[in-house]
Amino acid sequence: MANKQVSETADSTSIKRAQRFNEKMNKVKHYLEQHLDDNPTLQQLAAISCYSEFHFQRLFHAFVGQSLHAYKKRLLLERAVKQLRFSQSTITEIAFQCGFQTQTSFNKAFKAQFQHTPSHVRLQKQIFIESQLQPYEKRSFTMQVSIQQLNDIEVICARATGDYAQAAEQAWQTIMPFAYGNKLMKDDTRAFGICHDDPNVTESALIRYDACLDIDGDISNSPELQKIIIAGGKYAVFLHQGAYENLQQTYSQIYNDWLVNSEFELRDQPCFEVYLNRDPRHTKPENLKTEIYIPLK
Repeated sequence: MANKQVSETADSTSIKRAQRFNEKMNKVKHYLEQHLDDNPTLQQLAAISCYSEFHFQRLFHAFVGQSLHAYKKRLLLERAVKQLRFSQSTITEIAFQCGFQTQTSFNKAFKAQFQHTPSHVRLQKQIFIESQLQPYEKRSFTMQVSIQQLNDIEVICARATGDYAQAAEQAWQTIMPFAYGNKLMKDDTRAFGICHDDPNVTESALIRYDACLDIDGDISNSPELQKIIIAGGKYAVFLHQGAYENLQQTYSQIYNDWLVNSEFELRDQPCFEVYLNRDPRHTKPENLKTEIYIPLK
């Protein structure tokens, strides 16, 4: 009996250590994502993790599967694809924004990541835009859009990675038991999904999805949860009606038909979704309603 109790105590201690480790690494990842342009130092990130600089680098690599440098470079290069497609910035300006000293070094890193040069991606944007132009008019876009100015939104979120459908299911299965178990769900509680990555650019296993609720509660015993802020500012808002599996088609319409023909440019914040159905599990797919928020400069 004594040996069994010792074993159970050891297992409990091990689980708590793993939870604390996950909590620390997730804090670092969230901070890094929100401060990419600030180029946070190794010292700053190690301090957030509460590990020494030497141990932090090894632990981060073990948690993420990439070195700190490789992880930051990947996020910046994936953001560069979006800038090349949807911004007016020059390739040189985008290179500097990614932290490269020269366009040549940026071109080399970009091609190694995506097998295409930045110039090729920019050229494809121009070819696509020209292909959308009809005689005397632009290709029509039938979805209704509203431009809204939002305040910051404080939320609690659960992060999961992988294919969006898989990641979303996992993240919601993490946060909903916490919300209901602590009686935090109210009639006006909103459910948000933050989509950090473009599945056409980011490897599916690395796609990041945050399931969020605008609730407040004590998460000290829930290391898998984070308190974050969905940044306010100007957003274009669209309504997707139908199955979640078809959301990617709606995003393609928004980016390829609306954005490229509008006067707006993207702001460096992730898109997010608001799920309007109270209980999607008991709603027919064709009756699901999702607001899509696209951040604008």
